Amino acid sequence: MFTSKHRVTTLSTLCACVLCTNATADEIVLAGIQRTPYLEEIRVIGEKTERSLKDTASSVSVLAEEALSNMQHLTVTDAVSEVSNVVSLSGSVPDIRGVSGNGSAGGFNSISGGAKGRVSILVDGVAQPFVADLTGDSGMWDVEQIEVFRGPQSTNNGRNSIAGSIFIKTKDPSNEWEGAARIGFRDQEQYIDTSAMISGPIVDDTLAFRISLERVDGETITDEKGYDSNPADYDLNEVKTSKARAKLKWTPLEDLSAMLTYSSNNEQGDTGRVYYMADDIAKHQRLYFRDIETDSNTTSLNIDYAFSDDTSLSILVASMDYEWGFDSYEPNPETEQQLVFDENNITFDTRLNFGINNENLNGFVGLAYFEREHDVISGGAYVYYGKDESDSKAIYGEVTFGLSSNFKLTTGARFERESQLRDFTYDPIVAQLDQSNSIFLPKIVLQYQASEQTTWSLSARKGYNAAGGALNFTAQEYYYFDEETVNTYELGSRSSFADDTVFLSTNLFYNDYDGYQALSSTRFIVNMEEVVTYGAEVELSASLINNLELTAALGLLNTEIKDAGEEYPDVNGNELNSAPTLTANLGTKYWFTEGFHIGVSANYVDEYYGDFSNTEERIAGDYTLVRVNSGYQFDHWKISAFVNNALDEEGIVTKEPAGRRYPTGYVSVVTPRNIGVSVTYSF
Repeated sequence: MFTSKHRVTTLSTLCACVLCTNATADEIVLAGIQRTPYLEEIRVIGEKTERSLKDTASSVSVLAEEALSNMQHLTVTDAVSEVSNVVSLSGSVPDIRGVSGNGSAGGFNSISGGAKGRVSILVDGVAQPFVADLTGDSGMWDVEQIEVFRGPQSTNNGRNSIAGSIFIKTKDPSNEWEGAARIGFRDQEQYIDTSAMISGPIVDDTLAFRISLERVDGETITDEKGYDSNPADYDLNEVKTSKARAKLKWTPLEDLSAMLTYSSNNEQGDTGRVYYMADDIAKHQRLYFRDIETDSNTTSLNIDYAFSDDTSLSILVASMDYEWGFDSYEPNPETEQQLVFDENNITFDTRLNFGINNENLNGFVGLAYFEREHDVISGGAYVYYGKDESDSKAIYGEVTFGLSSNFKLTTGARFERESQLRDFTYDPIVAQLDQSNSIFLPKIVLQYQASEQTTWSLSARKGYNAAGGALNFTAQEYYYFDEETVNTYELGSRSSFADDTVFLSTNLFYNDYDGYQALSSTRFIVNMEEVVTYGAEVELSASLINNLELTAALGLLNTEIKDAGEEYPDVNGNELNSAPTLTANLGTKYWFTEGFHIGVSANYVDEYYGDFSNTEERIAGDYTLVRVNSGYQFDHWKISAFVNNALDEEGIVTKEPAGRRYPTGYVSVVTPRNIGVSVTYSF
C-alpha cells in the first residue's frame, strides 16, 4: 500500500500536471495520421443524449469495436478490467473507484433480501438483472462500443447506479447489404467461437434488418474429475454460451423511426465466482462446483419522432424474462443444493428532447417506469423461497444554458419513488420487506471552452441506492438496513493537441458517502456513517507518427472510512476493499502496412485489501498483465491473433486465508497465459 504521504504527493503532482495542460500543449510537436478529430469522432450515448467526448463532463472510457471483435476479451467484465480505477473481481459486477459493483448484493444477500448492485449494466438502454454472481456476460460479437462511466449515474438511470454504469451499444440495421462470419480459437480454455451476422434492406430506405448469432464452446482452465464418493453426472469443465439478436428498423417517414429488437442469451457451466484452493495455486483446484445457467430473453421497442428540427420524442419500451440458477455438486449428495431465480420485468422510458440545434438552450425531460416480479426457490440441503414485487416511477430532466460563447451551464435532476414488497421464508424464519421511498437526485455542470482544443468542466451530483433487508445466515435472523447516498464533485478537462492527433482526458473527483452499505466480517450489512473516496483518472491517446498510435491511462485512488458507526467502529480510518491506490495501462499499436498491425499493452493493478478490516492476509492485487495482438486484413478477410497474460503472471484477485470452513484458504486469480486466433470474412 502507498503511504498517506505518498498518496498526497502523487495526487498533488497530478493536479499540477492537469492544471498546466494549456501551458505544455504548445510544446508537443507530433505528426500523425490524417483523420477526423478524435474529440468529435467518439460519440457518447449512455447519458440519455448523444454527445461528443469533448462535451461529456462525466468520467467515461469508451471501448470501440476494434478492441472487442477479435476474441481477446471473452467477457464484458474482462474488457472493462483495463479501464483506470476499475477492478474486476471473479463473478462480480466491476468495482469502480473502490466501490463494490455488487454493493451488498453479492451472493446470498441478493437472494434473501433487497440488496441492490451499485453499477448498472445496460444493453441498448435496457438494464440487465444481477443475481448473486455475475454471469451471462460472455461473447461480444456485433457490439459497437462499451462506455464505462465512473461516478454516480443515478440522475440518468435511477436505481443501481450510485458507483457508475456500463453502457453497451450493439450494432443497428444498415440500409446497405453487409454480412460477416467468424471462427476463432483460444487455447487455454479450448474455446471455439462461431459467429455470424447479416444485415440489409427489406424495403429500400424504409425497412431494414440485422441478425447476429454467436456460439462459444469451451472449458474451464481446470481438468476436474469430481468426487469418487459422488461421481458427477455432467461435465464439470464444460462452458457453453449462445446468443442471438434480431433488429428491425422501420423508417416510414423522414421524421419517424422505430426499432424492434429481440435478443436471447444462454450461458451454462461453472462460471460466476471461481475460487481455487490456496495451498497450491498452480494446480487450480476448484473450491466448489456449481453448474450455473443464465437464460434471458428481451424484447424492446425504440421509437423516435421529430416534431421539428429542434424538438423530438424518444420512447423505449422493453420486456425481459430472466432466469438464473444452479445445481451444486458436493462429495455428499445430501448436501447438494438446487436454486432457481425467475424474474420478469418491464421498462418504460419516454423523453422529450428540445433545443436540438440551439446551443443557448437545449435539454430533455423524461418519465420512467420500471416494474419487476421475481421468485426464488431453493431445494436440497438448503430449503427456502421468496417472492418480490418492485417498481419505480421517476420524472427526470436536464437543461443546458449557453451563458456566453465560452460558458455553458447544465442543470439536471431526477425525482424517483421506489417501492418493494418482498416475502422470504427459511423455516422457521418468515420475513417480509415492505418499503417505499422517494428521493431527489440533482446534478449541475459548468463547462468552459478555453479554446477550440480544450474544454473544462466542474460538476456536482448526487447518487442513491435503496434500503433493503437480508437474512443473517450466522445469527439466523432477518434484519433491515438503510439507504445509501453519495455527493460527488468533479473537475475535468478534455483537450486535443498537435492537429488533433493527441487527445487528453482528465478527471479529479471527490465522493462523500452517507450510510454506505457495507458487508461486515460476519456478512451482516451495516450502514457506515461516512466514507470518502477521492482521486483522478487521466487518459491519453496519440498518433505519434503516421503508423504508430499510443494509449495510456492512469487511475489514482484514496479511500477512507471516516465513521463506520456504532456497529462497526473497529474499521474507522481503514480503506475500502478492492480499492488499489494505482491502476495504469500503456499500449502501442504499429501498422506495418495499411492492412497489418501489431499491438502491445500492459495493465497494472496495485495491491488492495480484501475486506474493510484491512486484514494483511487478504491483500491481493499488485500484478501486471501484458497483452499482444495482431491483425491482417485483405480483401474481405481479416485474421486476428493475440496473447493474453503474455508473461504468465499469477495475479491474485481475491485472497482468503485458511480458516475453519476452508482449511486451505482460497484465491481467485487472473486467467493464465492464453493464445488465440480468429478468422473473419465480411462483405
